[in-house]
Amino acid sequence: MCYAIYTILIGLFLIYSDAVLEPLALSELVGEGEWMVVALGWEMVFSIWPLLLMAMVVASALTFFGMRWLKWS
Repeated sequence: MCYAIYTILIGLFLIYSDAVLEPLALSELVGEGEWMVVALGWEMVFSIWPLLLMAMVVASALTFFGMRWLKWS
């Protein structure tokens, strides 16, 4: 039963992510008032994966050290 709930939640997360990411674009300024589109929609995930990985590591470290700090106080 738990696996079914997790599967449904992951499916809902993917549907939500698709609805949020589809209209977005990642662009950069290349000249005076000129923008170049770097990635559209789901391509952004592959463009910014190092940033996502760094955020995950920072969040894990904050959780780990925060729990240690709370345990000591």
